Amino acid sequence: MKTGCVIFSNSEKYYDLHQCAVNSFKTFHPDINLYSFDYKTNFIDEIPNFKYISELAPGIQKYCISYEIAEKENLDKLIILGSDTITCARLDEFIDGTEDILATLDYPYQLCTVVQDDNQLIEIRSPDSETHVNADVVCFNNMEALKTIIIASYKHHTYFEQGGLNEVLWHDKYNFSSKIVDYPYNESPFVYNVRSKGNIAAETAEKPWAQYTTKFYIKDNKLYTGDNKNIKVFHYCDGFFNQNDESTRNLINWWKEIGFNEVTKKFFVEQCNCDFFK
Repeated sequence: MKTGCVIFSNSEKYYDLHQCAVNSFKTFHPDINLYSFDYKTNFIDEIPNFKYISELAPGIQKYCISYEIAEKENLDKLIILGSDTITCARLDEFIDGTEDILATLDYPYQLCTVVQDDNQLIEIRSPDSETHVNADVVCFNNMEALKTIIIASYKHHTYFEQGGLNEVLWHDKYNFSSKIVDYPYNESPFVYNVRSKGNIAAETAEKPWAQYTTKFYIKDNKLYTGDNKNIKVFHYCDGFFNQNDESTRNLINWWKEIGFNEVTKKFFVEQCNCDFFK
């Protein structure tokens, strides 16, 4: 089976975060082909269709580029990670999973999005707050499923690829097999996404994460949450895209100075190869 991973970002302000995402994934997956695209990439050489893709929202760009790479490289399995992620362990559940779509948990609220389909407005909801999935840490064993999500994403003008992914998982007109690898949260021994920040959904502009993230600890060279779940991927998911450059820098510095304890930063440097935290 030929496996690949795509990490994409489109702005200089993400560069240090992006390098941490790339280095940490490589550290735990030296056997998997990594395709890294950042603001320095000559996309026209790498992705012939980029002149069409470049007009799309960044999240949909990421999925389109990932699909192009999967087709070009004849990948059987494709992992997609946001550039604001830190891989903290080998992603066995992605590597070993066989479902068409292997998803991961988002913040615990029920996603509701409205799309126009066949000239009708249709409301699409995740079944409940515990089945809302996040589009920035995902794996595909069926590239037709990825293509279907891309097409669906055009209709989600607020949630984009997030809406597309949840639609394809939860609308009964689709029949791809799927699994949320860290579901249900309370029973899962590991976490792949934002739930490591605290199993909560914050109100807009609230940043309650430090009370949970400063409780991370190390055991047997692995990073754990305060409620004893092995962190496979840490995902900031903190609105960097919606911030100007200065606000983004301030937010990143908040994480470096307040959001993470010293034990966690040492783990990121020594175990994940993220010099960003030195």
